[in-house]
Amino acid sequence: LDAAVLTKITKKVKIAILGNVIAVNDPVRMAEEVAMLDCYSGGRIISGFVRGGAVETLQAGIDPTQNRERFEEAHDLIVKCWTEPGPFRYEGKHYQYRVVNPWVMPMQKPRPDIWFPGTGSPESVVWAAKHGHPYMNLGAVMETTEWLKQIYIDTALEAGYKAGPEHFGYLLKVLVADTEEKAQEIGRHFVWTEGHRQRGPREHVDPPGYQSRKALEVKASRPTGVFAGNMGDPSSYENQQEARVIIVGTPDSVIEKLKYVVENLNPGYLLIYGNEGPMKHEDSMRSIELLGKEVIPALKEIKLHPYD
Repeated sequence: LDAAVLTKITKKVKIAILGNVIAVNDPVRMAEEVAMLDCYSGGRIISGFVRGGAVETLQAGIDPTQNRERFEEAHDLIVKCWTEPGPFRYEGKHYQYRVVNPWVMPMQKPRPDIWFPGTGSPESVVWAAKHGHPYMNLGAVMETTEWLKQIYIDTALEAGYKAGPEHFGYLLKVLVADTEEKAQEIGRHFVWTEGHRQRGPREHVDPPGYQSRKALEVKASRPTGVFAGNMGDPSSYENQQEARVIIVGTPDSVIEKLKYVVENLNPGYLLIYGNEGPMKHEDSMRSIELLGKEVIPALKEIKLHPYD
């Protein structure tokens, strides 16, 4: 719904949906809805697909161990709906349709770009690279993100192409205010989930089989925050700032901190998570204003370089 509104109040900007939980939804309907948005927008949609959290899988009545293979099969069917005219029959492991006949096709040809946001699973990075989909890392510390980026680069080479900044994005929590003191005060809301794991029981957040052992190791090494159930070490608000998981301050100080991230990580896409918990609306809107007027123009001066 948000994307539908944005298609009508914007004219040129790309609209990225990060992202639809395709493992628990009807992939044919999802293909049609995103295709319609692409038509509404004149071909400006970027379709982000996510596996979703384990809670969403459980609430849908689906075995968490089947989440990844359901996601991959749904992805393939959606792409087929976008690129092949119907009617056709589809018989998969998790989805079966006697007749698939999409009634709307996307304006972008052969299809809208697909982004794959993830929280640290190396299997997800490999899957994204094999398909040529940009991978958006959500909230891991920079050292872990560097490692995941290298996995993408290596997998891309094995798949026959050279990855670049256009294939990798990084999301972090950013709050800008007029004074350092106010920024520190407001930014503390970024850790409001610390200690109660999104107000859900532990067994619903990380049920056995939902994540691989390697993914669990990656996530266990991260600071806690607001992503993916947050099973990492309970680092303080101050320590998360030191790790550059949270960046708060005035425009000048935020520019310097984000410059460090961009120059060292070299992501083609810098995604900002700028609103959380009980933050006041006016504080969030002021942060967006300062980001747009002062921070983003300064970051545009940084030249990205090809990946080795």
